[in-house]
Amino acid sequence: MSEKVKWAGIYLLGGFIPYLFYINPPLSREIVSDKVFTNFLIFAPYVGLVLISLLGWQINQTRIFWSALLLLAFYFYLLNPRIFVISETGRVATLQIVSVAYPLGLCLIYMVKESRLWSDLSLARVLLSLIPFILLVCLYSWVQGVYQSLLFWGPFAPNQSLSLPNSAWAVVALFLLAAYGLQDRKIKSFLIALSIAFVPLLTCIHGLLGGAAASKLPPRIQVILTFTVLTLILLHCLLRMYWQKVYLDPLTAVSNRQALDERLHTLNGDFSLAMVDIDHFKKFNDTYGHAEGDNVLRMVAQHLEENLGDRVYRYGGEEFCVVFEKTPVETARAQMEKTRASLEKRKFHLRGQRKGGYNGLNLPFQKDEPRGKKVHVTVSVGVSQSTAARKTSEEVLKRADHALYEAKEKGRNRVVSV
Repeated sequence: MSEKVKWAGIYLLGGFIPYLFYINPPLSREIVSDKVFTNFLIFAPYVGLVLISLLGWQINQTRIFWSALLLLAFYFYLLNPRIFVISETGRVATLQIVSVAYPLGLCLIYMVKESRLWSDLSLARVLLSLIPFILLVCLYSWVQGVYQSLLFWGPFAPNQSLSLPNSAWAVVALFLLAAYGLQDRKIKSFLIALSIAFVPLLTCIHGLLGGAAASKLPPRIQVILTFTVLTLILLHCLLRMYWQKVYLDPLTAVSNRQALDERLHTLNGDFSLAMVDIDHFKKFNDTYGHAEGDNVLRMVAQHLEENLGDRVYRYGGEEFCVVFEKTPVETARAQMEKTRASLEKRKFHLRGQRKGGYNGLNLPFQKDEPRGKKVHVTVSVGVSQSTAARKTSEEVLKRADHALYEAKEKGRNRVVSV
């Protein structure tokens, strides 16, 4: 199971927590209605959302910055619904408008490409995100028929005075499609978390509009609980993004040299280290180009991680290091031999054009060497373990490196242990 899938499942379970509280609150109504209790909790989402916004700005993701501020404004409105009512009887309509305009505004925020915070493009993103709110308010005020048909449509239209609009579900589905189709890997995990945040959010709005979930908790507590949960989801996801930015290699998506150095300093007792080098990688780069070389690096890193788990680190260039805690060298060697042999059997499909060596000319593949040709990639491996003579990770790593060079001298595509 990938990290994204694992955390998406955890976030989804967390997103249902407010619903469980709605139907069976563990606290008495007197406690949750107490002003001291609510006044203390009310600030948690404010602090969390401001922190998310600032953290997004710090990692140069202004889309996170603006979407967090939009969510902050939404939270403020739900706590103070009378401030923005459209008319004396407009609280329900305003909730319905927000339930549609908020996910649509998020779609527009993430459709515009990333930019600096203080730029024309960033300003355009903010203005675009506000258009759905303004448009729906104008329709409600001036063209009621169009407003009703736009928000409530289909053969199973709900009670228009209380229910969540059909358009809200459609726009959330649109956001999910946009999140799935966005190719920016840097922000993908945050979009997954943001999509899951719609679970408690729509449940809360449904309750505020008179749904069954509203019967057990006061509306104010529903809002605070909902936004506390979704803020924790988004904040944890953003902190994971920070961790990945620091400790993951951006090309191969395995842990980087800094993560390896910190892991090595925590090792104690018996351990083994393996150094892995891709055979003839420089020649491959010269022949097929650096783009294909990068693809090979990704493929090898993925293969190592699939077979060896999170103990794989990119050491630098085409070299990887594998850490075996409390593992004798014989066991480590057997695992590396199995991994090496399975990689040898895999076929790598070239995607680009053939490079003309050092002259840098892009030459098309010949008839007997078509684009998409299959090549085999092999690795050489050196394995060493800690002993009484070499207790530190630096010494073991140096011995593993010597074993790696011995594997190369013996003809490559083999595992040597010392």
